[in-house]
Amino acid sequence: MAIGGRKIDMSKFIEYFANSTRSLRIQIQSVSPKNKIIYILLFFLSVGIISATVFAYQVKKNIDKMMIPETRMTETTGQKNDQYETDDGIRQENNNHFYVLVMGMDYREGHHSLLTDLLMVFHVIPEESVIKLLSIPRDLIVENSRGYLDKMNTLFYEGYLLYQEMAEQDPSMLTGNTVELGSRKMDKIVLSGAMSHTRNKIEELLDIDIEHMVLVDFQALVSLVDEVGGIEIEVKRSMRYKETNLYLEPGLRVLNGEEALAFVRYRQDDRGQRYYISDFERAKNQQEVVKKLADKILSWRNITKSLGLLDILSDNLKTDMNYSDMYTMITKYYDVFDGNSFVSIPFPEHYNSKKEVIIPEDSLENLRNTFNSINSINSINDGK
Repeated sequence: MAIGGRKIDMSKFIEYFANSTRSLRIQIQSVSPKNKIIYILLFFLSVGIISATVFAYQVKKNIDKMMIPETRMTETTGQKNDQYETDDGIRQENNNHFYVLVMGMDYREGHHSLLTDLLMVFHVIPEESVIKLLSIPRDLIVENSRGYLDKMNTLFYEGYLLYQEMAEQDPSMLTGNTVELGSRKMDKIVLSGAMSHTRNKIEELLDIDIEHMVLVDFQALVSLVDEVGGIEIEVKRSMRYKETNLYLEPGLRVLNGEEALAFVRYRQDDRGQRYYISDFERAKNQQEVVKKLADKILSWRNITKSLGLLDILSDNLKTDMNYSDMYTMITKYYDVFDGNSFVSIPFPEHYNSKKEVIIPEDSLENLRNTFNSINSINSINDGK
């Protein structure tokens, strides 16, 4: 921590304060009743100040672990694209609404794949107290940077390779700060580039500018659900999958963290293909879990308590939001939304002759109009 431009060792600062307060308590015992009141007030004021300082330090420490550099580069040249940035580096278009991309991966130790398992875009409209949710099918066929058709969930790995190559050609772009994704270690700028490669394609697909990116390890979901005491989900089908220890029957169920994770990842079933579900149905399950989890956290109406969740998220979440962005998100919007703010927008279900997920141009245009609109919110809610 830095105070007045000088770096302070936080552990020594706390030790010094503890010794000072111990000395103050001894002094209180030897003074007159009148002065004792003053000393007591000073003592509690000091405790309050140090508590706030330690809390702020811990919040900053957690945010530092989550932050990655914002990456807006022309991938063929490696040059910044100033169209999307202001002088202070914060994109400021569309102040009355904005988009956030959340990517989910399983990058626990031992996992080698860099394929996104969840792609969800949030269209946040504060003036309407609405957040639209759109899940992008991970198997959606798109054109990659080499001009070949591939699945949407492969773009993260392609971006990783691309930015690794760029960093080898120009080491000055490296931040010197590394992160681990499973068995892989990479510089934060490479991670940001991998994420932005997926973001760029989704921006092109939906004809939007995405303000922020968030990468979440699935362990974060487990920890968050357990921290809030579980979430209540309406299970609509029988689910049995031994590999994830998932055994659910239809009805209202309270899921713990591991069950919630198995629920959002469920596609195959031990009983055979007739019990399998599509990527589209799984997206509905994922959105339901997001809504229920957000509803519990927002229902606290306690910013300090919510900030405590950063301890859980710091090791399992990476984002290009800076301190200012996060502060605005928390202080400006926390009381604007609740569990009823979320509106699910379905992604049109289409397949080609090879059973690959595609989206025809007319369906894509309708999707853009519905998802990108900040009007006619009531009609969207009526159609949920």
